[in-house]
Amino acid sequence: MKRRVRIRGIYSTALTAIFSSLSYTIVQQSTQIAERFMQDIKNEPAEITIKDAEDKGRIIIMGEDIYNDLTSIFRYSFIWKSPVKLYSVINTSENCTFMDFRVKPCLSEGLVIKPPYDGEILLSEVKAVGKYAMIWRGKGITTFSEHIRDEEDRIRLLSLSTPLNRKGYNIKWRSNAKYASLNELKDELERLLIKYENRDFRDQGEDFFIVTLSLPDKLYLDDVRKMIVNTIKYHHMLKLSYNREIDNAEEKGENPVNLLQNLIQDFMKIEHIKADGKVIYLKGGKVIEKEVNENNYRIVLKREFEGGGILDSIGKKIEKGDYDIVEYNSEKWYQVHKYYNSKGTLKGIYINISTPPELLRGKIRYLDLEVDLVINNNEVYLVDEEEFNKKSIYMPPSLISKTKEVIEDLLRKIKENNEI
Repeated sequence: MKRRVRIRGIYSTALTAIFSSLSYTIVQQSTQIAERFMQDIKNEPAEITIKDAEDKGRIIIMGEDIYNDLTSIFRYSFIWKSPVKLYSVINTSENCTFMDFRVKPCLSEGLVIKPPYDGEILLSEVKAVGKYAMIWRGKGITTFSEHIRDEEDRIRLLSLSTPLNRKGYNIKWRSNAKYASLNELKDELERLLIKYENRDFRDQGEDFFIVTLSLPDKLYLDDVRKMIVNTIKYHHMLKLSYNREIDNAEEKGENPVNLLQNLIQDFMKIEHIKADGKVIYLKGGKVIEKEVNENNYRIVLKREFEGGGILDSIGKKIEKGDYDIVEYNSEKWYQVHKYYNSKGTLKGIYINISTPPELLRGKIRYLDLEVDLVINNNEVYLVDEEEFNKKSIYMPPSLISKTKEVIEDLLRKIKENNEI
């Protein structure tokens, strides 16, 4: 049987095309998606849900384990699979931890309602959770997913949950419930009640993934979307900063140059995303050069320092008046940081290996690939290789291979030209 997937968000057109080609059944489509793909809307429950994260630079996937398909689709992005299943029931240690993750609130037993992407597991009281409903002891009330708004749907579901409410059970109907038959819903409630009363939660829980998208993968999604509907280059990147403006540009058949130029401000912030999802905001810089066309862009920043601290891996003190000249190029998988003192003497070169940079409004964003090169006192060496090996668990095989390829290419260029 084909797995059924519900897709929402700014990537839905491209992902609908991709998952359809992988023999998934697309269900609960929006009217727009159904029209674009000339489909009938399938009002059926979903085994998998795909949606935007809050910042829209990430995608959340919940339900069945589709890790292998994710690595084939998002070849150059970070993919985090939660080590703890969503809606699983866990027992915590005396110091309020589980698998070395902090647990909040500090319950001895609880239901996972937020997996530990930021290092912390959020719990609620224990519930039996199925595809359509949740059940637990309480005040005897019924609540509904925010996606169940139709009054007839609510009345139908209440007819099943009210008898359990009278016995002191709370029921929450999940969004899938409105697509199931009364017999399916009744059978699940009976199973959940037995599970809850027997405290048997061994098979409970859903796999949970977060994909942090790279620029190359967004460009791939642009190309897929372009086969369905008119799409400008950088569509999915620009969607993080614009909305209606992109729709207008695509309706008129314009290229993205003006939109890209408007993202570049006099001073640009730098968002440096680690493989485990941690975001580091580096010191930003003044734009001293920029070049934008419909195919690519490059920006050169001057980052000035007040003094204090040590230049990372170069080992020299940061002194007042020191500065860094760095280029961000949409076609390069690295940035060369050239550090100078106040008199313009080069102190060292640091090459950060990363995915090609994205442009957001007043901000540059990229995925840090954890390993870097340093040129110092005419010596070239690789740094953070151990960190790369450790964090490669978040990288698809194609991204690991690409990182090694970039390093080998840079080392060859440096050896041949004694510069980069």
